[in-house]
Amino acid sequence: MDDTKLNLLSTVSYYSRSLNRSKKLYLRHLLSDCDILFLQEHWQSETQLSDLCTISTDHSAMGVSGFGNNEVLSGIPYGGCAFFWRKSLLFTPVYVTTDSRRVCAIRLNGVDCYLLCLCVYRPMPHEKATENLDEFSYQLSVIESILVCILTVT
Repeated sequence: MDDTKLNLLSTVSYYSRSLNRSKKLYLRHLLSDCDILFLQEHWQSETQLSDLCTISTDHSAMGVSGFGNNEVLSGIPYGGCAFFWRKSLLFTPVYVTTDSRRVCAIRLNGVDCYLLCLCVYRPMPHEKATENLDEFSYQLSVIESILVCILTVT
């Protein structure tokens, strides 16, 4: 075996159920050891999404909120998904519009390749599964349209 170092891309998925102070510290710890992190259920509003970029100086972030700024919430917030990617990666990030609060996507364009990343927060609400079949079908169609769009562009 030769001494050539393999370039590996490390990824992590984290289901956080909020982003309080201790979870942000844990997230920072996870980010120190990975290149791309998929985050589900961060509970951030649309106006708080920019705060994701303050968690790690070595990573950029983007995501979607599970609820709109104008929604009246009863109880605790819910949902949301996001990505973090190491700034030093030789990729140019391109946000992929999804029109979904349960799916976010980013395409990392490299010199000879690209990496499509999808982060999905529960495409099927677990409560009343039969009643939510339309929502599940819609989320699957969102994912399908992303794949069709990306595959036809390249």
